[in-house]
Amino acid sequence: MKDPRIEQLAKNLIQYSVKLQRGEKILIEVDGLEIPLAKELVRQAYLVGGVPFLLINNHEILREILIGCTEEQLIAMASYDLNRVNDMQAYIL
Repeated sequence: MKDPRIEQLAKNLIQYSVKLQRGEKILIEVDGLEIPLAKELVRQAYLVGGVPFLLINNHEILREILIGCTEEQLIAMASYDLNRVNDMQAYIL
């Protein structure tokens, strides 16, 4: 059963907090525990005509990457993240 509070929160975030408009891209980033909210954010983004993108982080795996990475890799990762975010009109973390 769907929790109506999650639906209302997602609606508020999409329509009022970020004011997503038709055709605008939104990046929804979660850590894996917020899957019901992420699903509803995607639904609400589509309802207003937005274009949702999703990123699910796993901190255990990210830790492994960071333990072994080089400075070059960190710079490349930062550049990748910056390009991805700059391509969006809205962002929910």
